[in-house]
Amino acid sequence: MSPANADVQGNLRQSALLEIGCEELPATQIPDVVDSLERLVRVALAERGASFSGIFAGGTPSRLVLRIDGLLPETASREELVTGPSLSAAGSWPDDPSQAVRGFARAQKAQPENLEVVETPRGRYLALRKAIPARPVFEILPEVFLKALSGLSFSKSMRWGTGIGPFLRPVLWILALYRDEVVGFEFAGKVSGRLTSPPRFRGGAPLLVRNVLHYDSELRDWGVELSIPRRRDRIENDLILAMKLEESAGTWPDGLTLSIDPQLLDEVTCLVESYRVIPATLPERFAAIPAAVVRTVLKVHQRFFVADSGAGRPVAHFLGVSGNPSADLATVRDGYVRVVTARLEDAAYYIARDRAIPLSDRLPGLDSVVFFPGVGTVGDKVRATRRLLMEILAILPDTLIARHHMTRTDLAAILDRAATLYKADLLTGLVKEFPELEGEVGGHYYLLEAEKTGEPAPFSSAVARAIASHYAPRTFRDPLPEDLPSILLSLCDRATGQAGAFLGGANPSGSLDPFALRRGGLGLVRLLAEGDLPVTLSHLADLALEAWDQASSPRPREEVSRTLAAFWEDRMESLFTRDGASVWHGAARLPEEPPFLSWRRLSFLAEFFEGADFEAFETIKTRVDRILSGESPSFDPSLIAVGEERALWERLESLAKTPFPDRPTREDFFAETERLRPLLPVVEAFFSAVLVNDPDLRIRANRQALLTALARRLSVFGRLDRLASQLRKERTNG
Repeated sequence: MSPANADVQGNLRQSALLEIGCEELPATQIPDVVDSLERLVRVALAERGASFSGIFAGGTPSRLVLRIDGLLPETASREELVTGPSLSAAGSWPDDPSQAVRGFARAQKAQPENLEVVETPRGRYLALRKAIPARPVFEILPEVFLKALSGLSFSKSMRWGTGIGPFLRPVLWILALYRDEVVGFEFAGKVSGRLTSPPRFRGGAPLLVRNVLHYDSELRDWGVELSIPRRRDRIENDLILAMKLEESAGTWPDGLTLSIDPQLLDEVTCLVESYRVIPATLPERFAAIPAAVVRTVLKVHQRFFVADSGAGRPVAHFLGVSGNPSADLATVRDGYVRVVTARLEDAAYYIARDRAIPLSDRLPGLDSVVFFPGVGTVGDKVRATRRLLMEILAILPDTLIARHHMTRTDLAAILDRAATLYKADLLTGLVKEFPELEGEVGGHYYLLEAEKTGEPAPFSSAVARAIASHYAPRTFRDPLPEDLPSILLSLCDRATGQAGAFLGGANPSGSLDPFALRRGGLGLVRLLAEGDLPVTLSHLADLALEAWDQASSPRPREEVSRTLAAFWEDRMESLFTRDGASVWHGAARLPEEPPFLSWRRLSFLAEFFEGADFEAFETIKTRVDRILSGESPSFDPSLIAVGEERALWERLESLAKTPFPDRPTREDFFAETERLRPLLPVVEAFFSAVLVNDPDLRIRANRQALLTALARRLSVFGRLDRLASQLRKERTNG
């Protein structure tokens, strides 16, 4: 045995082990429960003075496991300071202590004169310094395990039997050891022992565990990896290897791309204890089914990984992760193909039936589908979205439209057709069977209809893309649509949807958000910010509410508009938060400006904040902002009294010849920094030589007008004072 292996085995012999065997645990909750268990045990050990070298926590669908390595057999003796009443409430302590002091001393089994005065953040308090003797670690482990298990919290828990629980799932066994001995305690109706159970695919009787080394050896024999990150990495590597083996064997074509969705991989990792990767191929008869439908069946319904052939080509190959590594490959593969085939046959049936009715013929039916009670139908929402689109189109600059290689006329035609039909697929059989494909189904059906009628391909493709992607981005991590019609339709669909919900009184509060308005609002501000759209939040709220064209409203429209704009501003703060610091929102965001401008300023500030110029600009801008009060008249050069005042005015006049762009890029912000840097010594000289608040009111007002012009030029940087507080905090922490 090598010295390294000897050290590891020696560490394991000095380990404590806890295993909670359960019925099938929810895959999505296992990682959080494992992390919480490790944290709670670590805290409980520290509270009791236990010494150990490390803690490992892992989990599978059948078991939660925690191991404490290098755990010394005895806790350290230590002192504990117990704080009591404040000194102001101590009476004439120590000669004549108050009742509060006497009661505290009695509870601690001490005399009042044994107390001492300690300084705390809240002031001076009386405290008792207690000596805590060492304890055998075998005595504290039952307390530690029980406290940690009882401290776990779950989004949903279960009770079973008579008053047993709550826990994530029914507990089947508890294995608890320290060295070779059982750590005895009772939890959830089970008494701890030294029994564990093999994985379900192996079957067999429960196993008697001698110690941690024996347990570790058995897990290796079973092929069980407890570490969630290591199991995830192995599955990912084996998926890639399996695809390459199929390609090298000639059973799959070369050039496939394995689509590994991180969230799906996380879920599959926690669905298996041990596993085997199973490659499979779909029958050719499903090649005509839209790739989005096939991917949904494989990924969402069956949790398989798709091997893509490329954009526009059918999906034919996939990989499954079986939780039974000893199962016959051909049998499992046939089962996978059979269950997917059944779903795809359903899809083929609905597609054939849906195509008999054009999308335009389904539009009247949308007036029978309620969008929001008391507000309107889905048909009303479609018309509101179309009206809002035309309003937004009217304020788009020609340069933005040209950047997307379109004319205003073409864009209007595409938006008009897409906005009319984009919700028609709600009434199709395929969307009723696969609701997560709403939009994508409509885009696919529109393309088929356009081919049949001979519609020009560029036009029909643009309309189909806009219909298909009007839900994008569905999550915070999803990419935005790339083409302008899709961005605008997605934005206006969200805006009218949220405006309608707020008209109906659905403003989220606390943790309640049954209509997922916060997620939708975050997508909306992303579209505005990253899509470069020149619309303010308040203007969009007004337009979206007007688009509903309601003669009467349950709530005053002005009030709803303010509430809706404030709600979107809160989403902006979430979007702008970096490294847990919301100060970036306050620094980059100026009132009543389009979100895209704030977004670009944020990108600039994140780098400018680290540069040498930041503090100089922040000092001057903060000083100017503090001096200014209210509105100032226009500057009158004839009232200039000193040379430094004239120098500042002339420099600002010179800068006015190069105005800051209305739609700046990140580079424009840095170019402005270069232009304004020579202004810094001029401003310093002005403050050194000029009394802004001159006794002469006309001169005072004129100098304030000069500083107002300076502040206006510096405003492109946002609120630098907000970032200065962040800088001071980082220096303090550093």
